[in-house]
Amino acid sequence: MANKVSLEIDENFLKKFFALTDRQLPDNEEVTMAIMRRQLEEIENTIADLKIAAKEASKPTYTPASSPKPASQNTVTETNANGDTFNLPKKTILVIDDLGVITYQLDVLFSQMNYNVVTSQEIYDAIDKFKKQLFDMVVMDLYIPTEREGLILLEELKKLSSNSQKPSRIGVMSASTKIEHKQLCKMKGAEFYVEKTGDWQKELCRVVSSIK
Repeated sequence: MANKVSLEIDENFLKKFFALTDRQLPDNEEVTMAIMRRQLEEIENTIADLKIAAKEASKPTYTPASSPKPASQNTVTETNANGDTFNLPKKTILVIDDLGVITYQLDVLFSQMNYNVVTSQEIYDAIDKFKKQLFDMVVMDLYIPTEREGLILLEELKKLSSNSQKPSRIGVMSASTKIEHKQLCKMKGAEFYVEKTGDWQKELCRVVSSIK
């Protein structure tokens, strides 16, 4: 088994891999399998930490009533100030990103936050899913695969949402830190813009949980 991977084998994959882990892709060098394994371990550790954070964020602030009725998979059990227990339908969220590892991460995190999660990695598939189901929220990447397509998708989702009986809250996540990208997304209707820097997944979970 080869111990090293040439950049010429799949340069596009390696660029996405290193971008995901906030690392620079070495120029004209070989990337060892040990380096890639170390990066993947960091990703797995991040997911584990975020699962714990998401579970803590989703804990109710009320005191559960004794012996509550079991809720279905699509409902969330809540108790009011009088101790009455009732079930509410889970909120639905559409996650759109062309990187499968990102949609997987966010599927796990938002599921921990009691969302019904639907994912998409392509613009036309995302529009099709949005037309077929009502979503409480949409979290979409700006680059799918370029900002031009992302802005087109944002405009289309906002148009469909405004004509819906249940408008969706739509937010953008992006590796771009350019202020003009953030301003343009807000101008086109995005309710929030989270930069994919540092612990961006935790920030995204915080923002999503703060929107009522």
